Amino acid sequence: MTEIYYIKRVENCRTAPEAIPGDPRKYLSMTLLTALLFIAAMLAAWQRFGGVQDGYRLEQLREEKQLMLEANRKLRLEVAALGDPVRIDTIARQQLGMSPVSPHRIFTAEPPASVPVAPVLARMHPSSRPLPAPAKNVAAVVP
Repeated sequence: MTEIYYIKRVENCRTAPEAIPGDPRKYLSMTLLTALLFIAAMLAAWQRFGGVQDGYRLEQLREEKQLMLEANRKLRLEVAALGDPVRIDTIARQQLGMSPVSPHRIFTAEPPASVPVAPVLARMHPSSRPLPAPAKNVAAVVP
């Protein structure tokens, strides 16, 4: 096998490359323009990220709403089933041993006869003024 060697000239002089004088305003304007474009790109990315996050949160809330509506529907059905008069009557008769009330066990709530009932008159407080007289209907009097 043959080997090929290339000769490369290396300058080992210790001189720095010659500085090319340029306009510092040009470099400043390019730096500011680059920074402005970077900030604009970051704001656009931030808004996009926020929109995606809001979309995920909205979908999560919709699913939660559906679950709540389904739970509400089940609870309403349970309340309707528990409040059914036939079911209540069956439980009262079979499990609790209750029976319908006979008419001779029904008592009305009346004031006892031993306590005299006296009418109570309203008293006017001394500092209050009497009510004004009711206004007359002028339209009925005028022909």
